[in-house]
Amino acid sequence: MDLMKWKITVFVILLLLYPLFLKWVHMTDLRAIPIIVPYCLAALSVIIIFSEIIGAIGALLRKKKS
Repeated sequence: MDLMKWKITVFVILLLLYPLFLKWVHMTDLRAIPIIVPYCLAALSVIIIFSEIIGAIGALLRKKKS
């Protein structure tokens, strides 16, 4: 699977977990829907951080093999 498709898939999965996040932080008020923007930004930043860490580990392993 292409790396970009993988990132998009993980992002969509994290977005689908949004109702669980609202339950976890005990939000039952429907006016809490606007907090999806910070949630999306947090999900996107987690994906970016983990993909960079994985890329760095892969580069180290390739360098070590050579």
